[in-house]
Amino acid sequence: MPTEALLHIEGGVRLRGQALVQGAKNATLPMIAASLLASEGQTILHRVPPVKDVLVALEVLRRLGAKVQYEPREGTAVIDATTVDNTRLPAELTGRLRASILFVGPLLGRFRQAQIEEVGGCTIGQRPVDFHYRGFARLGASVEGMRGGGFHVSAQALEGASMYCDVPSHTGVENLIMAASLARGESIIENAASDPEIEDFALLMAKMGARVEGIGSRTVRIQGVEKLRGAEHTVMYDRLDAGLLMMAGAITGGDIALKGVQRQHLRIFEAKLQQMGVELDEDGEWLRVRRSGPLSPINVVTTFHPGFPTDLQPCITALSCIAQGDSYIRETVFEDRFGHIKVLRAFGAKLSPEKDRLVIVHGPAQLKGCKVKALDIRAGGAAVLAGLAAEGTSTIANLYQLDRGHAFLEERLCGLGARVVRT
Repeated sequence: MPTEALLHIEGGVRLRGQALVQGAKNATLPMIAASLLASEGQTILHRVPPVKDVLVALEVLRRLGAKVQYEPREGTAVIDATTVDNTRLPAELTGRLRASILFVGPLLGRFRQAQIEEVGGCTIGQRPVDFHYRGFARLGASVEGMRGGGFHVSAQALEGASMYCDVPSHTGVENLIMAASLARGESIIENAASDPEIEDFALLMAKMGARVEGIGSRTVRIQGVEKLRGAEHTVMYDRLDAGLLMMAGAITGGDIALKGVQRQHLRIFEAKLQQMGVELDEDGEWLRVRRSGPLSPINVVTTFHPGFPTDLQPCITALSCIAQGDSYIRETVFEDRFGHIKVLRAFGAKLSPEKDRLVIVHGPAQLKGCKVKALDIRAGGAAVLAGLAAEGTSTIANLYQLDRGHAFLEERLCGLGARVVRT
């Protein structure tokens, strides 16, 4: 049997140097799904990060019959979906990928049917997909449940309709946009999410010939068209990858420069870092992140964009462990996004038991190296930060989770002077 991959971090090293932020995973995944809508031409995507979720999504395309060429180091994916001849999503792949739900909308839009048996992803709380299917039904589709929680969706024709998301769902609005883009007439999505990744996705859709208005607001309108074509697009930088690298510099008392931080997408997060005592200075394409003094404690409340991102909550919790006083972290998006608490306690952090989605972090803690497991993508990021700040050597297992969200992470950290080795 193959041995498990492990990440070893020797802590206590102040990071210095330059690093590049990767392309946005959460913008790339809906773009990969959107390529299925093109009945002519190729879809060419640049700055595609070779994270595990993206690699699985590209393999789903191949299994559906698309022709896919991808160079991980170059970051360019060339997708020809004109050869797609299958609308049944492979369960052994979709069970590993939460974003597999995104393939249902474009398959329904173009082929008028889709079947998905299982949806995977991080275990961070209830993430219902019923409003996806309610939206499909409003467009005129028949939705049949399957054993195991899957669905078969089909339609003779799709008609524009009024739809809604129970909560401002990232994948929900993208899925409904894709299904409605080839429906007849106008569709409206109420309570839509407004994340910057959705705006980037919508830019690709416009290049493909879709007619979408209101992106970035809570009400989105789609005017259906007869067909869509392939297009070329460069994916935005990943704000969550940027946040992790920024906090890596901060937690080590480092002085680093990052290329690819789109600050307009991280305003509240940046404000929190500055309140803690982290200095941020822009120099052309580079953002300098440095900390010379102690960190101040912080209050954080996660919420939907443009509020503080839930995906950055585990990492800023890790950062607050070394702050000079008590920090209050309240999670309002996912009720079970606290897998990192057990991880941080293993390092010696002092955290009050989570109650009513509130965690009190008692700083400063003297973090000590230990062996932990990455329970999900963001908990894995928190473990990396704790390891960088801890005394001694730390070992992180279950790297598949970390690799789902960050590519070449140890290589980039080593470029900043960190002592990180994957075995």
